Amino acid sequence: MAEQTKVELYTLSTCPWSRNTRAWLDNHHVAYDFVDYDLADEVMQARIQEEMVRRGASAFPFVRFGETDFIIGYNPDAFARLLGLPTDAELAAAAGEEGPAKGGNQG
Repeated sequence: MAEQTKVELYTLSTCPWSRNTRAWLDNHHVAYDFVDYDLADEVMQARIQEEMVRRGASAFPFVRFGETDFIIGYNPDAFARLLGLPTDAELAAAAGEEGPAKGGNQG
């Protein structure tokens, strides 16, 4: 079995994009660790802030994949790419959800 990429997530407890990111990861059965920045103690906040500044990040959610890759914000296609998963569009196409059928009753 291939080793799963370690995913760490820094969020804000009140941020809808942070909630969407967690939901996407949950729906795709991706294990992750997360910290709500606004609910963390001062030591953890300082550690998160230091990492985000070092990486040029200034917004939440901040999603780290392994030691080097990260995404700022809610970006499901980028999450899928970094995790080696199909994008939602690819899944829909594979399921045949390409829109209404051509032809049919003209009336």
